[in-house]
Amino acid sequence: MARTILRVNATQLDANENFSTVSGFPKTFDSNSYEGDTKKTMRRAKAAYHTELAAGYSVDNRLMHTVTIESADGRQLFRECDGAMPTDGEEE
Repeated sequence: MARTILRVNATQLDANENFSTVSGFPKTFDSNSYEGDTKKTMRRAKAAYHTELAAGYSVDNRLMHTVTIESADGRQLFRECDGAMPTDGEEE
C-alpha cells in the first residue's frame, strides 16, 4: 500500500481581527507511524480535525475558525469554517 501523509491545520481570526494559526497546529499524520495502515492514519487525522472543530465552537469571541485536512500533495480533503472575514462596509 502507498504511504499516506495528512496534515491537519487550524487557523483563527480573533475579535481584534488578528489572523493566526491555532497553537499546536499543523499536525502531521504519517502512515509509517501506523505500520502502513492508511485507514488508521485517516482516522487519527479526522480525530484531531473534529477535536479542534469542537474546541472552536466553544469559543464565542472568534470572528472565524477554520480547520482543514490536506494530503501531502496539498489537496484539501476536508474543510470546515465557522464565521467569516468581516466586511469593511464598502461595496466595490
